[in-house]
Amino acid sequence: MVGYLFHPPVTDFPIALWITALLFDALNWRRPTELYRAMGLWLVALGLVAAPVAVATAFYDFLRLQREGVGTAFLLRHTVHSTLAYAATAVYVANLVVRWRAPQARGWVLVLSLVGAALVGLTGYFGNQVRQVM
Repeated sequence: MVGYLFHPPVTDFPIALWITALLFDALNWRRPTELYRAMGLWLVALGLVAAPVAVATAFYDFLRLQREGVGTAFLLRHTVHSTLAYAATAVYVANLVVRWRAPQARGWVLVLSLVGAALVGLTGYFGNQVRQVM
């Protein structure tokens, strides 16, 4: 076994930032204020700053595990996990663009945050599936 994996604890940062952004988006949708809007924007942006670190640690851990000779079950689950992670990140990039270009588009921001949160949840589920077959 490789030993310590760097990727799992690093993922807590973008996940926590993006899920907290969803909370502020819901609050802003219900009762619009500049504070809620700004918090959502900054939380999504900070999550996007943290995401490349999560990707880099995932790649590093994956290479170490691959050298050890992981099985097909690992590779299949990892493919689903990483595809969902990239999709979630792409949704949050779109989310940030909408926030930046159309700050009044509260409904679209909330929809994108909900879709992103759902993808993050699925990504986490499949990340756990990857760990189970290691």
